Amino acid sequence: MEFIKVGETDVYYQHQSGNTPAGSIIFIHGSGSSHEVWSNQMKLGMNSIALDLPGHGKSGGRAAASIEESAKMAAEFLSALQLPRPLYLAGHSMGAAIAITCALEYPGLAEGIILIGAGQRMKVMPALLENLHQGINDPSFIRIGFSPQTPNHIVECAIKAYAEAETSVLYADFSACNNFDVSQQLEQIRLPVLVIAGADDKLTPVKLSEYICSHINHCQLAVISEAGHFIMLEKPAEVNQLIFDFVTK
Repeated sequence: MEFIKVGETDVYYQHQSGNTPAGSIIFIHGSGSSHEVWSNQMKLGMNSIALDLPGHGKSGGRAAASIEESAKMAAEFLSALQLPRPLYLAGHSMGAAIAITCALEYPGLAEGIILIGAGQRMKVMPALLENLHQGINDPSFIRIGFSPQTPNHIVECAIKAYAEAETSVLYADFSACNNFDVSQQLEQIRLPVLVIAGADDKLTPVKLSEYICSHINHCQLAVISEAGHFIMLEKPAEVNQLIFDFVTK
C-alpha cells in the first residue's frame, strides 16, 4: 500500500512500474468509485498510477465539493510524486472532468489527456441528486450505464461497488459533476487529447464526446461498439490498445 500526503490528506495510490513506453500515466476514477476501476489498465507497460481521490477508497479526507477542488488536489498529488515524463492524465466520467480542468488550469502539468465517458457538461438527474441528498442510495441506476451486451457479472460487480459507497460521497461527487460546464473553454486546451466513448453510453452520450473533439484542435475520438459508460470495464482490450497507441504516437 502506498500513500502520500497532499496538504493534510493521506492519498492512497496503486503503482505499477514500467518503462515501455517511457513516461507515466495517472488514472483518475469517477463518482463513487476508486482506483480498483482501473485494474485492467494497470498493465500497459509504462509507469502507471491509479489514485483514490480524497474521501474515496483507501484515501483519507472528504470528497471534494467541486471539480476545480479535485483538479487542484490532482496537480498537488502529481507535484509531490515527481513522476517520469512525458506524463498523461486519464480520467473516467468525473475523472475526465478533473482531467479537462487540469488541462485548462494547469497546462504544463501533462503532455496529454485521455477522456473516457466524458462530457463538456455532466448534468445529473434531479431525482438522483435529491435521493442522495435525503440519504437514499439506489445503486441499481448504474445498470443503465452499461451496454446491453455487457456480461452481467461485470454489471453486478459495479452495482455492488456503488452500493458500498457512502451516500454523502456520492452526493458530493454527483453535485460536483452537475455544476461542471466547460462548454465555452474547451478551445483553450492545447494538449493532445484522446476521447474514448461507448456507442451505447446513455449517461454521457456519444454526442458529448463529439462536441469535445470538435472544440479542441488536437483531439482524437474513438467510439467503441457494444460498450456503455464504463468502457474500461466493458472493453478493456480495446481501451488499452487505444491508450497505448496514443501515448506512443
